[in-house]
Amino acid sequence: MEKKIVFFDVDGTMLHLPGGMYEPLPSTCEAVRLLQEKGHYAVVASARGKLPAVLEKLNFDGFIGCNGNYITFHQEVLYDNYFKPENLDFLLGLFREYDAPFNFTGSLGIWSSPADHPVLQRHRELFGADLSGDEPWLFSWQPEEIHSGMVTAMFAAEQQMLTCRDCLPKDWLVDMYTTENIRMDIHLPGHTKGKGVRFLHEKLGIDFANTFAFGDARNDLEMMRQVNYGIAMGNATEELKAAAFAVTDDVDKDGIYKALKKYGVI
Repeated sequence: MEKKIVFFDVDGTMLHLPGGMYEPLPSTCEAVRLLQEKGHYAVVASARGKLPAVLEKLNFDGFIGCNGNYITFHQEVLYDNYFKPENLDFLLGLFREYDAPFNFTGSLGIWSSPADHPVLQRHRELFGADLSGDEPWLFSWQPEEIHSGMVTAMFAAEQQMLTCRDCLPKDWLVDMYTTENIRMDIHLPGHTKGKGVRFLHEKLGIDFANTFAFGDARNDLEMMRQVNYGIAMGNATEELKAAAFAVTDDVDKDGIYKALKKYGVI
């Protein structure tokens, strides 16, 4: 049997924090176990900088974090694209100018602006952020301590975000969101989640015909295009559904298990 590789987004795909789903479904855990039992690879591809503790029990083979800017496979770091000091100085000044709270995300934790900002508090409420969680939130730090491949900036109004976006270098990569909380994810040029997916399956010698990915949001678009079977969750955005190879059931309705069973991975 030819080896396959399956990439899984986290938020909205295996977990759904705004909906109170803080752990993967038993069917998702079983699907990952079965596909690995058959000799296939299971890899997380997320905007997060670190694998959530609730997913560690699934023993994923690899992790693509910070939307493609941090890549590991079997505990070996294969790629690490992070903001340099001059980038940090520029961004911190820009966020101060626009009163935009922020989170710099990396494999060691989250370097955040002060916790009392109301826009940041709203973000943390929506996405289940917990100071005692598995991604340490750091509020007291020096810029030189930040090791991050992605920053999320949050705004009180959409126009404020658009104006701030226009101040960024044109070749930087930006994903903007206006639902739930107005925010944008900012990355340096280089890897995106989609490029990270392609980088890993090519490095492992997995044929394109045997590549799968599950996602739900705009930052999964390129990932859908870099695999043969791009599968959107039933709760995904309409934009992602239109770009996907197929649409499965919702995150809380065994969508992952059903699709992997349908396409013969498990």
